[in-house]
Amino acid sequence: MRTYRLEEEGRFAEALAAWKTLDPNGRAPAAQFRIVLRRARLALQAKHWNEAIEDYERLLAEHPADQRLSRGLESAALRGARDAQSRGDWLDACRMWVVFGRATSDTDKCLKNLRECARYVAQSADNDTMMVDALQAWQLLKSVDPFSREAQMGMEWCHLSLARMAERASDFEKAKVHWNALLELSPGDQRALDGLARLDSGAKA
Repeated sequence: MRTYRLEEEGRFAEALAAWKTLDPNGRAPAAQFRIVLRRARLALQAKHWNEAIEDYERLLAEHPADQRLSRGLESAALRGARDAQSRGDWLDACRMWVVFGRATSDTDKCLKNLRECARYVAQSADNDTMMVDALQAWQLLKSVDPFSREAQMGMEWCHLSLARMAERASDFEKAKVHWNALLELSPGDQRALDGLARLDSGAKA
């Protein structure tokens, strides 16, 4: 009864914490479903987007035709994406839009927002850590739209930049990884071939 009182008072995070003390494992399937669904709904109300997504996806894997679950997942991903965008966390927003794409038939909305968020990640990539984030963002776009030329070019640019940064830092193993990754994306790329040749000649010197 205490959890329902917390919900009535709008204290959703506390209610969620209470429900999380209930272990659904080992219970009857119907009881498991009720517990996990309750947790998912409370996580959504508490704005714990990742927890809501995790529970909704768990239930959807077992009940793929349940529209309540797909709607819940869609809502959690959409609200999580908007929240991440408002905080300027563009990479997390990309991740949320990918989940949204799995939950909805509105592919155009997913791709439009995912592309915009990936561009924001790439625009601020002025060091190796942020370049890795940009690479992840383009990879996420590619996972939703395998034929995206923008994602392809973005990934190539990131591997090229990371390879050159690694060379300047004398981290030749990392440089080799990124030159080879660029070659996988763009077979015969002369920049990658030249980079690997440079590393090879340096190793022999």
